[in-house]
Amino acid sequence: MAVLLFVGFFGFLMLMTINDQASYSGDTVDVGPIDYNSIVTKAEKAGYDLSGPYTKLDEANLIEPGNVESLEDRFKTDYRVSRIALYYNLNTYLEFTKDEKNQTLVTLYNYSHYDDAGDITPQMPSMFPEDSWMLKMLGMSLGLNETDSGEFLKKLKNEASTQKGVQKGVASLTTKENVDFPAVYAYLNQSKTTTFIGSEDKFYRSDTKLGCVRFVIPETTITQKHHFNKYEIYVSSSGLIRVDIMMPIGSAGKEISEEEYRTVFREMFENVGLPVEKLDEIEFNYTPSIW
Repeated sequence: MAVLLFVGFFGFLMLMTINDQASYSGDTVDVGPIDYNSIVTKAEKAGYDLSGPYTKLDEANLIEPGNVESLEDRFKTDYRVSRIALYYNLNTYLEFTKDEKNQTLVTLYNYSHYDDAGDITPQMPSMFPEDSWMLKMLGMSLGLNETDSGEFLKKLKNEASTQKGVQKGVASLTTKENVDFPAVYAYLNQSKTTTFIGSEDKFYRSDTKLGCVRFVIPETTITQKHHFNKYEIYVSSSGLIRVDIMMPIGSAGKEISEEEYRTVFREMFENVGLPVEKLDEIEFNYTPSIW
């Protein structure tokens, strides 16, 4: 029995070793303003693989941001909004997104009510936030007058009554109305005291969360193989780049000389029009195994 256990364990170790691989990960650096579309075009002409993670704004169902000067200055290029959330309290908020038919999906998440067992109760119209708050948020976000806001709220409450058991604490309704993003963003900025900026901006008044906005910008991953190693450059239209190397299966413990991998990346940078001098700022971290 002991021999069988040893053989089985040894076989398992061998399998892990055979399927193991080494990798390198580089720092994310800001290369400053770039001509993103030109970089993508040059990468395609150079024959690099762009089939990895790739965000094309015109092929996604996203909220049009309109004209917000501060955001245009910030992103320096095209951008969209994937999600807006407006908070009534920490556990209750209105969310605006786009569905697969490119209609605006309005969802009320209401996790403020629980039964005796501690479970979230099904959404009911009587559990909605105050009508005055709902009407203000709907009117501002969808560009509706008071009458149309009232009609929309009535339909949403009706959905809550008929969606019992679908998802507790949630009521959703689609509309052909587009989100008035400049109005929403102005409201959040006028009301906020603190904003945490990243792919998602979060707005607070003191310690009270008012809302958040998630942005999407064009980005792509440029890939080529060299001596069976996969070299990747992640490029964001905002000017952020990251480089990684994935070595082939069975490469655990093996290394690539720094001169070699920097030479490969330098050539890629030159071919696509990225500033080669920024490569010198990138530190590479070696991982000998995935285990």
